[in-house]
Amino acid sequence: MPSSTISKRLFVFDFDWTLIEADCDIWVAENLAPDLAKQQGALIGKVLWTELQNLLLQRLFERGVTQQDLEKTLHQIPFTPEVIAALRLMKSQGAELCILSDANTYYIDCILKAHGLEGVFTKILTNPAHFDSQGRLHVARFHGLDKEPHNCPLPCQPNLCKGQELQKLINSQNWDQVIYMGDSTNDFCPSTRLQSRDIVLARSDLLLEKHIKLHLDMVKAKVIYWQSPADVLSITQTLLNVSITADSKIVPAVPSVHLEEVSVSL
Repeated sequence: MPSSTISKRLFVFDFDWTLIEADCDIWVAENLAPDLAKQQGALIGKVLWTELQNLLLQRLFERGVTQQDLEKTLHQIPFTPEVIAALRLMKSQGAELCILSDANTYYIDCILKAHGLEGVFTKILTNPAHFDSQGRLHVARFHGLDKEPHNCPLPCQPNLCKGQELQKLINSQNWDQVIYMGDSTNDFCPSTRLQSRDIVLARSDLLLEKHIKLHLDMVKAKVIYWQSPADVLSITQTLLNVSITADSKIVPAVPSVHLEEVSVSL
């Protein structure tokens, strides 16, 4: 569908290793308590990730790690200028942007505010987090134990079926096009919810690409693979048919690259 005919476009993003160049949960552990990060690594797959993070935060609090320490550490996570430019470009062209992540509300909000992006996203769907009266950060499941299990047959965690939540966003309006961007196993389910007019932006050489190529029949959308933040900006300019000049002005692009040239043939 030509960009000129698309007036209502929805972009939905994973967060870790998609918008930022790190996993924010692992970054916090490795930078504030390397020994706990090692212990955490040994428990991956044995304890639900959300509970594991809540336990880590308890241990960090017991060691005297404060909200200010967490904030300073989160501000150091790489969030590249190219991805930030791509997000601002999408927003400037009237697209709606949402985050769908297995991180938590505090980490994501803190990182977005550090880069002046807190007003860019319409919704942030992730595990809720809050500080108690003593200053200890708590993280809970997005899909809590008080709810019926989502029973997704695809590789989603019990605390969050990204496909289910993406479907709610899709159903909320009559979108001309939905674009989902991710990198990992739990990004496969939402990729299967898209239609032929939609696009999956999958990070190359990671688990989402592996799952897509193993189950090509389950993904109707066009798939475009990307490796670097520079690719994200280039693909965004191509999708929106605009470019950014040296002085940060947005101008109509001279057609030079077709989506077929930046995607990988399956």
